[in-house]
Amino acid sequence: MTGPAGTRRLALRPAVWTAAALLLIHSFLASAPRSGAGGWAQPAKPAPRARAAPQDASPPRLSPELAGRFRREPEITVFDHATGAVRSMPLEEYVAHVVAGEVIPTWSPAALGAQAVAARTYTVRLMMAGEDATLRRLYGTDTSTNPAEAQAYSEHVPASVRKAVAATRGEILVYRGKPVVALFSACAAGRTAAMDESFPGDPRTAEAPYLRPVPSRCEEAAPEDIRRWTAALTSAELAAIARLDPGAVDRVRIARRGPSGRALFIQIGPRQVYAAALRLHAGANRVKSTWITDIERGEGDLWIFHGRGWGHGVGLDQWGAEAMARDGRGYREILRHYYPGTGLVRLYR
Repeated sequence: MTGPAGTRRLALRPAVWTAAALLLIHSFLASAPRSGAGGWAQPAKPAPRARAAPQDASPPRLSPELAGRFRREPEITVFDHATGAVRSMPLEEYVAHVVAGEVIPTWSPAALGAQAVAARTYTVRLMMAGEDATLRRLYGTDTSTNPAEAQAYSEHVPASVRKAVAATRGEILVYRGKPVVALFSACAAGRTAAMDESFPGDPRTAEAPYLRPVPSRCEEAAPEDIRRWTAALTSAELAAIARLDPGAVDRVRIARRGPSGRALFIQIGPRQVYAAALRLHAGANRVKSTWITDIERGEGDLWIFHGRGWGHGVGLDQWGAEAMARDGRGYREILRHYYPGTGLVRLYR
C-alpha cells in the first residue's frame, strides 16, 4: 500500500503497496495484445464497468465464512524479512504495527482511526485468501513485513497509533458480506482514482464498485513534495518502455485520461503505453503518480514529466483523510467518503 509514514521519515513514504500491486500490471501487460508494430495495444473498447455501489444500505450481513472465523480476535502469522523467521501475534497487535508504518503519528485521531480500519480490513482479506495465495505459497504465512508484498510494518508503535487501533478494535469495512478491497495511498491530489486507471486488468475491479473517483482534499494538508513532483526521463528509457528504437521517440504526450483526470495512456513516438506501466518501469518513487499534468521536451534527450500527488490514488487518501479530520470529520465519515456504499462492522470485541 502507499503510506506516508512518513513522509518525513522516508521523505513521506511513497506508495508502499504500489510496488506489489504494479506487479499485477506488469503481468497483465505481458499477456496483453500488442499493436501491429509490437507496442502495447490500446483496448478496442473499455471493459464494462461494475454497477455503482448502493449509497444507503441496511446493517450489513456477513458471509458465513467471515462471521464464523472472526468471532474472536485471531492470531495472524507473519513472515519477518528482518530475521527470516515466522512470527505469530494477535491480529490487533499486527494492525498496530502496520498503521505505525503507514502514518504520521501526529495526525488527527480520526485520520489514524480511518487508517486502522482500512489496514485491518486489508489484513482480514489476506487471512481469508486461499492456500494458493502468494504469501502462503512463499512462506506459509498470512502476511509478511515487506510492504511490497502486503503492508508497511514498523517495530515501534507510538501511543497515538495504539489508541486509534484500540478505538476501532475489530472494525472492518464490508461489501455484500465480505471484506472490501481496502486500498489506500498517500495523496490522490484533487480526486481519487478508479481501480482500472491504476491497476488495468486487475480481476478485483468487478467486485469493488466502491473504488471509484471521489473528491479528495490531500493538497490542503500534504507537504509540497507530496502535492507536486517533476521527473526527467530520457528518450532511451522511454524507448525501452515502449519497445522502440530511441530514435523513434520524437514526441511524448498524454494520449488519454481516465475518469479521475489521471493519465491513462501515454503516447511515446508511434505507440501508446499504459501510464501505470510507465510508472512501474520508471520507478514509483520517481514518477510518483499517474496524475501527470504536463510533459515537455527538455534539453538533450530529456522529457520532463510534471505531476500531482503520490501513489496509485485508489481508495483511502491518507493525507486527504487528515484534511477531513482537521475539519472535524470522524473516522466513520472519512471511510464512507473514500469507500462509498460499504458498511462498517465490528467482528469481535
